[in-house]
Amino acid sequence: MALSCKTAGPLSRGWMVTGLLVLLQPLPCPAEADSSGPPEILSLFPLGGRPGEKFQGTLRGRGLKGAGELWFDSGGVAATVLGLRNEEGPKPEETPQSDAGAKPIQLLDLRFQVDPAARPGPRSLRAITPRGLSPPLTFHVHAEPGHLEKRPSHDLASEAEPLPEWPLAVHGTIGQPAEVDYYAFSVAEGERLRFEVRSLALSDMAITLYEPDGSWFSPDRALRLAFSDEPVSYPELSTEPVLRYRFGEAGRYLVRVSGFMGEGGPDHPYLLRIARDSDEENGKASGSASIGSGRELWQERSWTRELRTDRMEALRARTASPPRPPSDREPAAGGQAGTQEVPAPETIPLIKLDGAPDDASEAMVVTLPALLAGTIEHPGDIDRVRFAAKVGDRVALEIQTPRATVPVFNPYLKMVDAEGAEVLTNVHSILNANTEIEKQIRPKVIHSFPRAGEFTLEIRDITAAFGGPSMAYRVLIRPQVPHMGQIHVEEDHLNLVAGTATPLSLVADEEEHFEGSIALSLAGLPPGVTAVAGTRAEPDAPPAVNEGRKERYVSRSRKATLVLVTAAGAPPTPVPVPVTVMAQPVEEGRMGRMTPVKDLLLMVVAPAPTPTRAALKPVEKNGPERDNRRVSPDR
Repeated sequence: MALSCKTAGPLSRGWMVTGLLVLLQPLPCPAEADSSGPPEILSLFPLGGRPGEKFQGTLRGRGLKGAGELWFDSGGVAATVLGLRNEEGPKPEETPQSDAGAKPIQLLDLRFQVDPAARPGPRSLRAITPRGLSPPLTFHVHAEPGHLEKRPSHDLASEAEPLPEWPLAVHGTIGQPAEVDYYAFSVAEGERLRFEVRSLALSDMAITLYEPDGSWFSPDRALRLAFSDEPVSYPELSTEPVLRYRFGEAGRYLVRVSGFMGEGGPDHPYLLRIARDSDEENGKASGSASIGSGRELWQERSWTRELRTDRMEALRARTASPPRPPSDREPAAGGQAGTQEVPAPETIPLIKLDGAPDDASEAMVVTLPALLAGTIEHPGDIDRVRFAAKVGDRVALEIQTPRATVPVFNPYLKMVDAEGAEVLTNVHSILNANTEIEKQIRPKVIHSFPRAGEFTLEIRDITAAFGGPSMAYRVLIRPQVPHMGQIHVEEDHLNLVAGTATPLSLVADEEEHFEGSIALSLAGLPPGVTAVAGTRAEPDAPPAVNEGRKERYVSRSRKATLVLVTAAGAPPTPVPVPVTVMAQPVEEGRMGRMTPVKDLLLMVVAPAPTPTRAALKPVEKNGPERDNRRVSPDR
């Protein structure tokens, strides 16, 4: 059903939020409140555009009634709402029983405009309705010229859709289960290309390269050259397929896009990018981070967090400990008597181990803290360093894999004493409920030395079967610093209904025997909204198993709840309000630095209108009238 009022028109206003310009096009007519709940986005086609382009697109979702604006987390993209209509679906008698109560699918027609100066990269897109804000969907700004899939069916090699010259960004859809899309392109001899697919969360896409290799018996036969489905699944890695290939001969080739397990349907659009592969591109991230998410969030136990030479300073900033003693301080500029002293920044020395001798007796001697940088250069390669420790010294070992990471590159750290006896590894062993031992390597391990001596740290790949430039590592050996760890917040947006209370759950990690407290708060709440401390019930824990030396490998965590109370008279917010979760360590009465943890988007919406008696559907009786009054079980 199209909107009854005119929704397209010139851009009428802009909003500046946290330094990011987001252009919005409101409905010129009043939006009718919808009691169906917050909006939900299912898919978008096309999934992006090129800087300087203007094009039309369609957003598929539910609860989009009254949607007049799209929210982007960064500038450079504007969208105008053209209209809303219901998707033609199956007849009621053809609808599965499980889907009978689902809200109808709606299509929001849009006109996008990408600014010529927009930086290529992903952006978060959300729909705004009178009922609140939708979860995000990724919109890609790509540097390559765009190409829309033209043929409704090209699932045979002989029917491959020809593509213009690359570089190119192809927008297509796997419209039904088991569908595949073939495209034909030409390359010169020795050309090396990069193919990558971007899709939505429902999709698990795969890329396959073919060379037409017809024979007398099968003139349409195609020879498979390469395949990529990115089977690696790790929380910090993209599962989108990327394929690099060098073509030995000039000619015509085929690329096929498909769902790895035959996925398909209207919510399976994709963006296929074809470009020349270069060393510069190889060194870049796959683009999973949004352009507008400029806040660098703290990560503690992650293989991909960056370990830098100022790590000690960053850790101390998450404590409420007293200042370091004067021996570690230097006078301020000028050096005059009575000048206030300031802490001297502590820089950890960076020690490169590439080309280090393989003989254990020739291992380099280092003093702590030390940041080791090296590469497992060949299968079986082991890098070693030696250091001294005293009784009671407490150290932490942190590992970063800046290129290939788990489970492709599995760094194995082993510490031995002067006699070669094992002291510590980063392998966490757990005895599960089936009396089986599970082992997992960890990116961080802590240890307290019960005796003094000289120790050797060995760094290798756990399989000893792989090596190469991609298997680079950084290992930080340092004294422990009890501190506030990562604060986990699952939600990224909240729709608050006036006159209600909404809980927000948080999990705070306490690292390296941190014994203080962590104060949590929200900054930037809209008028009429307050945050108070609350409690929550936890489910019963399963029977305990032998978790090994858990304290070495896993942080201690505390759970907390903040209840957002929205007053009945709180004014609705026309656009999302950015709110920041703040955390502050507390130790022995001292308050540490207030630290931003995560940014949330909040919207305050009016309560849903109560349906009138005339609008209520009468309940059909399947039998004679019964007295539904409660009856005592004793009667």
